[in-house]
Amino acid sequence: MPGPLGDATRRDLADAAAARLAAEGFEVERPESGAEPPAVAARGDDRVAVEPLAADDATPTVIVSRLGHALDRDRRVLFVARDADTAAAVRDLLADPPLLAERTDGRRTFHLGPDRVPVSGGGYACVRAEGLGAPTFAWRETDTPVGPVPAHPDVDAAAVDDDGRPAVPRLVCEVDGEPVTVLAGVDSLQTPPDEAFPFAYRRDPDDKRFRVRRGEDRAVVETVGGFAALREAGYVPVPMPLVPEHALGRSIGDDALAAAWDLLVIGEGESVDDGSVDDGAISDTALDAERDRDR
Repeated sequence: MPGPLGDATRRDLADAAAARLAAEGFEVERPESGAEPPAVAARGDDRVAVEPLAADDATPTVIVSRLGHALDRDRRVLFVARDADTAAAVRDLLADPPLLAERTDGRRTFHLGPDRVPVSGGGYACVRAEGLGAPTFAWRETDTPVGPVPAHPDVDAAAVDDDGRPAVPRLVCEVDGEPVTVLAGVDSLQTPPDEAFPFAYRRDPDDKRFRVRRGEDRAVVETVGGFAALREAGYVPVPMPLVPEHALGRSIGDDALAAAWDLLVIGEGESVDDGSVDDGAISDTALDAERDRDR
């Protein structure tokens, strides 16, 4: 929710959450720096970052970014929402399963992040989209194929476990349900070779135009003037998967992650004196009271 309406929502939610925390004995600061959350609260060793969410903020990229910011500063996060749909989006992202689109038999399917995949030859991976509309990307871990696949130099792509499964899960990128590349694990996303992807594009430093080259032989197949022309020619950048340990800068277990955040729902027009913060931990008990309330 960009613009004044979203800003007003975030401001109102931050004010209401700060008032509740203060009433529960927290010392609340309101940082002026835009690099900090709008409120930071402390009670003893418990330090909490207040992160208000307008409806459009409840995305994997935003939530992971704000969670990582808090963890870097030894804080928990209190996400504050106004409506049940936004609250449900936060809970789904952080708890079902945490920070992943899916997890099956120890293998993960990832949300998409905002970044692109850089390749070793310079520039970024892309695919040629067929048909109308934007293609659908998906990144997931799997056990096949066993054997050599593109890998980071520090990754042993050939290693297998006692069951014959790759010791490093294969990372598959699918476009509209069809595999376009397989890498040896998430660490191999660090500048994989050009040949791992169908195409790559790079802005030429001299004439500032994009050169699209084929992955298998690096032959230039298209020259265009900018991103719009790149898309008109049918080429779409490959989005980087949102890998939790990469986005947070650390690996974190499910229990530790569950302890790192809380959720509060404050309905429009609700008094900041309604409800309270549970002893020692901010709770999402307000969610049930607000679940059926329209925004």
